[in-house]
Amino acid sequence: MKSTMLKRTAALLLLLACLTATLVLPTAATDGGRVYDPVGMLSADEAAGLASRLDALSAEAGVELYLATYRSKGSYDDFYGDDYCTRVQNLNGTDAVLLVVTYEYPIDTYYYNMYTYGKANYAISQKEVEYILDTYDVYHNLKGGEICEGAETFFEMSAKAFTGRVGAPMAVIIVVSAVISLIIALAVRGAVVAVYKKKKASVDYPLDRFARLELTHEEDHYVTEHTTRTYSPRSSGGSSGGGRHGGGGGHRGGR
Repeated sequence: MKSTMLKRTAALLLLLACLTATLVLPTAATDGGRVYDPVGMLSADEAAGLASRLDALSAEAGVELYLATYRSKGSYDDFYGDDYCTRVQNLNGTDAVLLVVTYEYPIDTYYYNMYTYGKANYAISQKEVEYILDTYDVYHNLKGGEICEGAETFFEMSAKAFTGRVGAPMAVIIVVSAVISLIIALAVRGAVVAVYKKKKASVDYPLDRFARLELTHEEDHYVTEHTTRTYSPRSSGGSSGGGRHGGGGGHRGGR
């Protein structure tokens, strides 16, 4: 009798352990860590795979990479980088890049925003930020709801930007700029030449034959003189990265 009860108790404990493991496994990659996905934009396998990939990229590049997802109803209910720092983990003082993907209903639209912290604030230039955000595989996938694919490309480019440079090669930029400058110069020169060619020759009028001028007296009259000076202060305003979201200390831009 006692043996039977022990067996039943052991079986029950084993069953409870299996159920617990089943319930915990799908959310293990969403509770902080590299991937914070409380709204379930990623499957358990996608979240685990992406978290592993971010671990490797972070170790290689020396910058912490994080993804957070959010579900909002209207622009008044947005999720910012500072919300992540408050609710999940504080990134201030950490060399980190955070990607926040927001799904807005009922209009069925995805938005994504980039935040940088620590050295990533100046290691990744604003031009590189815009290039990353507008890259086809990033924009097309994230706006289309393919979060795993878009996020992986985004973080690969962010890690590369942190350690080096992303964007078109400098040689290509120089050549393209030179060609554009040459085209503009030729266009301006052609326009000037065309204007001069269209000018008609001036008509010579024999003034000495048909008119006569004799100056007998010259006098200048000054009525009054008045000078007005106006002070115009210089503007000291600056600009910051664009994006749908405001706030968030490390916000760099969004789409």
